[in-house]
Amino acid sequence: MLLLALFTAAATVSLIGDSATYDETAHLPAGFTYLDRGDFRMNPEHPPLAKAWAALPLWLLDLPQPDYTSRAWNGSPEETDADRRTGASQWVFGFELLNGPLDSASRRAPGRLLIPGRLMVVVLGLLLGLLVYFWARALWGTGGARLALFVHCLSPTILAHSRLVTTDIPLALGYSASLYAFWRFCARPSIGRMLCAAAALSATLLVKFSALLLGPIFIVLGLLWLAVAPRGEQRQRLGWLAIAALVACSMGYGTLWAGYGFRFSAAADPGYALDWSVIDLEPGPASRAIDAGVERRLLPEAYLYGLAYSLGGAQRRVAFLNGETSIVGWPHYFPEAFLLKTTPAVILLGVMLFGLTLERRAWRSLGAWWLLVPAILYAGISMLANLNIGHRHLVPIYPLLYVLLGGIVPLLQSATTPPRLLLALLLVGHAGSFVAATPGYLSYFNFAAGGSAGGRRYLLDSNVDWGQDLRRLADWIRESGVPPVHLAYFGTADPQTYGFPYHKLLLEPDFRPGDPGGKRPQSGEYVAVSANFLGGLYTDDEARMINVLFRRRWVPRATIQRWIDLRETRSRAGRRTPALAEWLLAEGAISPERLEAARAELIGTWFRELDRTLEPIARPGPSIYVYRVR
Repeated sequence: MLLLALFTAAATVSLIGDSATYDETAHLPAGFTYLDRGDFRMNPEHPPLAKAWAALPLWLLDLPQPDYTSRAWNGSPEETDADRRTGASQWVFGFELLNGPLDSASRRAPGRLLIPGRLMVVVLGLLLGLLVYFWARALWGTGGARLALFVHCLSPTILAHSRLVTTDIPLALGYSASLYAFWRFCARPSIGRMLCAAAALSATLLVKFSALLLGPIFIVLGLLWLAVAPRGEQRQRLGWLAIAALVACSMGYGTLWAGYGFRFSAAADPGYALDWSVIDLEPGPASRAIDAGVERRLLPEAYLYGLAYSLGGAQRRVAFLNGETSIVGWPHYFPEAFLLKTTPAVILLGVMLFGLTLERRAWRSLGAWWLLVPAILYAGISMLANLNIGHRHLVPIYPLLYVLLGGIVPLLQSATTPPRLLLALLLVGHAGSFVAATPGYLSYFNFAAGGSAGGRRYLLDSNVDWGQDLRRLADWIRESGVPPVHLAYFGTADPQTYGFPYHKLLLEPDFRPGDPGGKRPQSGEYVAVSANFLGGLYTDDEARMINVLFRRRWVPRATIQRWIDLRETRSRAGRRTPALAEWLLAEGAISPERLEAARAELIGTWFRELDRTLEPIARPGPSIYVYRVR
């Protein structure tokens, strides 16, 4: 189809220009080790299937191999048992596989590994598009299917993540496939359809831990199916659901063990152990269940470790919204992200569908509710969580919404010209958003946010800046002929790989901490800054301020410890904590003059002042800005 060809071309052209995004440095090399060694020590924070899929061409082709003798792979001896090792570094291991050893002057071209891996995810995006088409056709006919596919293939959200080695599009495909298979089973129950639904669910469990939400979603859908059953069919349907639940649980349990090679230990090497000490999971039912699973070996160790991580420390990540940072998040984070990063045409199409549904009394369609209920449940659960680090976590609901929008077509069959004209204008508007987003789909924002240039005022992190523009910065520097820039870069790509001259100002993460750096540029010099840093994200200002206060002896350690304890207590309870500066002033622990002097020493303060007082001279990519210091 022409739409799928356009989708493929847009995704492929875009992915070639991106440097490694943050998570890809861990995901792609980890997937290679799963295939090559059957070892799951790397990146156990997520199940292995999507990463192994992306790494398949790397494993089959004659490409650079990882260094299994490095400390990044083997870790260090445990403090309590010198014969066992732990603490391997997935970031250093992945960085060296993509770019070459840290201590080597010669660097690799990371695209040799990234491009084949990314193309494997493009394939999943295409499969997701086909699924959207066939589901919409089954519900709304060919016209509705074409509309749904059009919206899918030109969606900046889908394109943004169909070109990167992450788990977001694989999860969306798994969610949609599981729900579609379950819908087909309920439409006409049979053993074959039941096995297909169970297989789709089982595979999705090996993609991401949020796939576990499909369990309660299936229960709600099953109850809905029972509720609409004609009189006399409830008992038969209940029997089918009971058998399906048993089959799904059995197949899912077996698939999890198969995905980890039917081995409990994460590492194939008996001398290596996962570092459980870094898991920060509150005591409670979840921690007790995971402890019991480990003790009795009910599930693979790497799966239990990743589940504990996702329920613990992963939920306490620094988030950014509307100029503020927080580790407990905001309930309105995802609704705002959806409204700012979804094309206006899709939002208006949703409003149009709602109005037509009420007008034509079409709200009783079970097929529509089968799409709407999972989307509402998934979005609601996301709002209750505090992992507010990216709009990408809403990706699984988009295919469901696109299939649902296909229902506009049959509702308009007997409509007059104005509604049909409105539909045409909205589709043209959606295509316009696609054109405006190309090729920077990841940082797309609609006009309400001021486009991609204005979006960073509202959202940061993977919404805007995932380190994807380092290659574009290197190209701009070579073309412009400017002297070496001072580089403040957020991301896991290697500046030395792209061969441009720079002075290290701030790198997060810093794979070469021993290299000199940190000196601020003088008047007339150039500085390139990642959008995250300009917004005060990942500059670690509070830790830096604590160091300044201790060095100047302006605040006692006991006072700082009181704030740290307060932050720990409140964050575990899901409550906001006052910023350190605000709290010190409120407690009378420091004078305003000293506080301003301490803030002036912070690199984050300098970045924000730079952004406030100067206009960038260039924006090589949506996530990085170049200034000339006055």
